[in-house]
Amino acid sequence: MDRDLARAGLLIGSLMLVTGIPLLCVVQTGTAEFVITWFTVLVGLIFVVAIGIAVRLSQR
Repeated sequence: MDRDLARAGLLIGSLMLVTGIPLLCVVQTGTAEFVITWFTVLVGLIFVVAIGIAVRLSQR
């Protein structure tokens, strides 16, 4: 995997996590904003893990 592509992917995933996790503390539960923020954090986490696995596999 290209180094710049992996770095960009990790930055995008990290941005999703860094902005989403604090919002979960602020937004009221049971609202649409809470659900959207929860899915954003979940997608960001999956994205970072997938990029990490892809980088590890490409180094072998």
